[in-house]
Amino acid sequence: GASAASRRLEAARGRFGARSDVDSHRMEDIYGLATFNLSIMGVTGQSSLSPYAVSYGHLGATYGYDSIAAYFPAIDAAVSIGTSIETDSQTAPSDTLCLVYNALLAAVRGTAEPRCSFSKESYFGGRCDCGNTYACHKLLRKCVKSELGSLSKEDCSRTC
Repeated sequence: GASAASRRLEAARGRFGARSDVDSHRMEDIYGLATFNLSIMGVTGQSSLSPYAVSYGHLGATYGYDSIAAYFPAIDAAVSIGTSIETDSQTAPSDTLCLVYNALLAAVRGTAEPRCSFSKESYFGGRCDCGNTYACHKLLRKCVKSELGSLSKEDCSRTC
C-alpha cells in the first residue's frame, strides 16, 4: 500500500489540479507539503497589496548548505535556490531569491527590471527592497517613506 505521505501528496494533487492555485486553499490543506506563507517575510520586494507579493515555500538549513524554495501564484512560477555554504545566518538564499524573483517578474510582465537590494534582519532572512517602502502616516494622513513601509507609492496613495 501507499505510505501516508504519498496518499497526502496524491490528495493534494487532486485538489490543486494541473495548475496549483494555493491561494484558494486553507493552510491546513497545504501545510503537509512543508509549505508556509513566505509573504510575511518580505522576500519579494513587492508592494504588500500587490498579488505579486504573495509567495509560499520553505527554508532549509543543515550542515554545509542553506536553501529556499518558493512558489509565486500570481505568475505561476516556482524558484528553488540551494547554496553549498553554511553561515551564521540563513540569509544567502533569501538574498538571492529577492534578485532572481524580481528579474523573473520583470521578464514575465515585460517591464524593466527593478533595482532591488536585500538587508539582513534576522537569522532566517531580511527584507527585499525594490522601492516599496511607503506607509500611511495616520496622523498626517499622507504617505511617508518608512523602514517599516511595505507599499508602493501608488498603493499607499490609493489607500491612505
